[in-house]
Amino acid sequence: TRENLPNRRLTVGAQNRLRNHTWPGNVRELINVLQRLLILGSGSTIESEEVETTLGAVPGIERADEVAEFELPLKEAREQFERAYLEYRLRRMGGSVSKVATAAGIERTHLYRKLRGLGIDPRQSAGDGD
Repeated sequence: TRENLPNRRLTVGAQNRLRNHTWPGNVRELINVLQRLLILGSGSTIESEEVETTLGAVPGIERADEVAEFELPLKEAREQFERAYLEYRLRRMGGSVSKVATAAGIERTHLYRKLRGLGIDPRQSAGDGD
């Protein structure tokens, strides 16, 4: 019920992303996405990136670029995913490589090598992280 859900606000970008999404099903999918955003998220606001991640994780909802991603060779697709994943984690963790390594379940030294290989500078990837 609504009383049991956390109190979080949608940014304008997040609202627009939800509003402009082509919903392939009915209102139940929208409710499912909103519940995921409210329950699984962290922080007091829901950003458009969080909406995008949630839309990509909900069965039955396809992202527009999903087919193109599957057309890539495995190595390129893996690098693209790892880059997006690590940049997201770095933003959420305020640029802390140690925290990202712990959250990702890898050694910090391995993460530094991975970041260097993907051309990611942790200092530039640091965001407000909530």
